[in-house]
Amino acid sequence: MIEGKCPRCGQRYLGWALLQPQHQHCLRCGAGLFIAEDGKEPFQGYSPFTAEEYRLRLPVAINPQ
Repeated sequence: MIEGKCPRCGQRYLGWALLQPQHQHCLRCGAGLFIAEDGKEPFQGYSPFTAEEYRLRLPVAINPQ
């Protein structure tokens, strides 16, 4: 069974849904869960609240005069 634990508030989650990114954050505080599966190395889950910020470089519009 797959288990997830919140590093901030300690809330625990169980189930196969934890393998999907949309279920890898704590519903209580929003932190990414630490997820472990039957003795394997735990990994940090995805959280939209702590995701990296992306900036797009848009092309510059040229106004002919």
